[in-house]
Amino acid sequence: MPSPFLLGLDSTFKAPGVGFILGEQNRSFPLTAAENGWLSMDSALNTPISRKYTQNINARITYEPFKNFKVELTASRNFSKTSTEYFRIDSLGQFNIYSPVETGSFSISYINFNTAFVTDNKKDYSSKNFENFKKYRYEIAMRLAEANPHWNGNIVDSTGFPDGYGPTSQDVLIPAFLAAYAGKSPEKINLNPFPTIPLPNWRVNFTGLTNIEAIKKYFKTISITHGYRSSYNIGSFTTNVLYREDEDGFQIVKDAINNYIPKREISQISIIEQFSPLLGFDMTWNNSLVTKFEFKKSRNLSLSFANNQLTEITTNEIIIGSGYRIKDVTFMVKGGGKNRTLKSDLNIKADVSIRKNKTVLRKLIENIDQISAGQTNISINTSADYNISPRFTIRAFFDKNITNPFVSSQFPNSNTNAGISLRFTLAQ
Repeated sequence: MPSPFLLGLDSTFKAPGVGFILGEQNRSFPLTAAENGWLSMDSALNTPISRKYTQNINARITYEPFKNFKVELTASRNFSKTSTEYFRIDSLGQFNIYSPVETGSFSISYINFNTAFVTDNKKDYSSKNFENFKKYRYEIAMRLAEANPHWNGNIVDSTGFPDGYGPTSQDVLIPAFLAAYAGKSPEKINLNPFPTIPLPNWRVNFTGLTNIEAIKKYFKTISITHGYRSSYNIGSFTTNVLYREDEDGFQIVKDAINNYIPKREISQISIIEQFSPLLGFDMTWNNSLVTKFEFKKSRNLSLSFANNQLTEITTNEIIIGSGYRIKDVTFMVKGGGKNRTLKSDLNIKADVSIRKNKTVLRKLIENIDQISAGQTNISINTSADYNISPRFTIRAFFDKNITNPFVSSQFPNSNTNAGISLRFTLAQ
């Protein structure tokens, strides 16, 4: 209630206090404010108290075990939450807390390398990883039940899952999902949906092949690269208002389908994994020819708790590129009754990309694996550039894009783009 005088403080420099205006996160502050008469006595007050907390951890290490071989390790963990609650007076003239809610998001670097190369069944698109996910649910449920003193040893139904931890329980699904797609044992996986320690991702680069005489005869430089990046993400979470726990911190309230209500309600979790690239070569030959080869691979897994469905998007891409510069190419141009000689380098480039992406919907309850989208895309790009003058460039190009879909609702198509472009630069 006091009016601000200077720097947000009142004329006595006591309210709301130096700690408050400097961002102090003191949970007892509302009570202090009420005791000092700083809060409105209106019982209809609907402005919540809000506290924001953000934690970002980033680590990077570059290691060179021997010359021309570099390894870069990175790790990250990002956690943010916003807590809101209403602190107002009741009918008896006492201040109380109403509707405390906590929302936030979470992301951590992870490793799922062990399951990245498991392929789907070509007939029904079933996946060994997803089958493990379904199987691991029971083992996770038993671990949770045995740790909860309120478990009575009974089962839910014919599925055989322990009471309070059914096959669609959020507390069961998250550890089972992480164990299945990280290639870990369900008996050892951490049951906390918010892992503490980030796992390292990496990038490796080696440029020492040209030190070998047999290779040095043909190549100026050879660079071999490999990169891996993966993260486990919780898009958003919110406090479950129905959650209750005993004095030891164990859940005691169940929902309509007899599962214990989790402390935080999570709508979706995801794993994003990229090999960028899985293997890459970048080579410069002694005759000035430049060639490139890359094989990239990625996987995006999104598990929704609204419909208990996993959406899996996988991409494989091969890129082959080449470039060559022909020096001092001469053309004779006749104009205005005079012959003019043009002399410049001719740059030739050619790139071929074969990209295959696929989206598969995997439904836990219906036990269905269904492809919903995807295609094979072949892209061919070629060009030749020639500088007629420092300001005038002529370019000939031919680009072709071919798309073959995996689902019958989409049609194959092909696009071709070819021609000659002239570019004139007016600026110095």
